[in-house]
Amino acid sequence: MYKITVVIIVIIILFGYIFFSRPDKVVINEKGKVEGLLNNGRALLQGDKFWELQLKLANDMYSKCLIPQVPSSFEMQKLYHKLAEDEKALNEKMKPLYTPEEQMANLFRMRADSLERAGKWRLIDDAAVEVTTKNAEKFKILIPIIESKLKSMKQQYSKPKDKPTL
Repeated sequence: MYKITVVIIVIIILFGYIFFSRPDKVVINEKGKVEGLLNNGRALLQGDKFWELQLKLANDMYSKCLIPQVPSSFEMQKLYHKLAEDEKALNEKMKPLYTPEEQMANLFRMRADSLERAGKWRLIDDAAVEVTTKNAEKFKILIPIIESKLKSMKQQYSKPKDKPTL
């Protein structure tokens, strides 16, 4: 009897968790299927609430993808410019100790480093734009799927039940 009680309590806790918890991301794939066993349970137990949350999350993520964003390399560029200014100040103080050839070599090194970093930043920013564009396309596909699932769920619940005839 004790084991049965424990199993029933565990099942009640599990169902309670599934009923009240919610995923923190969109868990619907491009085919309209819910990903994961726990999320399938949520969809089953929560019904419209689950699909409304998924629609809200998808719309939020889609909107976030469309907002112009600061390039991901922006913070790195700021730090590099500060470092370059400090390096330039150091080179100015050390200038009397360098030969003209060493001064020219330092200048060329700084320019080469700058060009190299600019190329890396461009690659980083291009990759970030590609990911954002890919996510926007994904959500552009998912939103109508989720809306149709939500609409079909609401229609399913709003259909009047056949009344038995006497």
